[in-house]
Amino acid sequence: MQRKQRDYRNWKQNNAPYLIAMALAFVMFMVVAPEVNEGKAMEPEMYDGDVLVVSKANYNEKRKPPEKDAVVIIEKTYAPEVYEDNIMARVAAHPGETVEIKNGKVLVNGKEYVTQDGIKGAPEDMKKVKLKNDEVFVLCDNRAELIDSRNPDMGPVKLNDIKGNVLFRVYPFSDMGFIKVDKK
Repeated sequence: MQRKQRDYRNWKQNNAPYLIAMALAFVMFMVVAPEVNEGKAMEPEMYDGDVLVVSKANYNEKRKPPEKDAVVIIEKTYAPEVYEDNIMARVAAHPGETVEIKNGKVLVNGKEYVTQDGIKGAPEDMKKVKLKNDEVFVLCDNRAELIDSRNPDMGPVKLNDIKGNVLFRVYPFSDMGFIKVDKK
């Protein structure tokens, strides 16, 4: 009996690092994933080549949408004519809200939308759009880029086409940290 307990303890001590590594790998592949930002669309928050950690979040009409100002990843198959890779953009409006760009201002339900970092406006006017119960309106931080819902080839994004939220920047190391989300 004592020998069995000792063998079990030895097995546990010898294999603990492997079990921990397997558990971490499971979490890494099931809950979060790495993503590399490509292009200038999210400047000044994120730059080309930034390595990010993305939560794998599923959204639909019955679940709560991503928070306003959250940076989301949209599957590259959503709008291949707009961009050939996954699209990163900030949630500006929720299901049921109206969005309009008029005189250089982005208006959500008639009020000007300004990000937590003070990014506001857009260069071109856009007619008023009422979002359906399963849609969000996303904008790039670099409003000169048209890789977002303003692009007629993309439009509002269906909740189930959102692949996840950008949580954390891991590279460059000098900018390592959480991605800001307005918690109003």
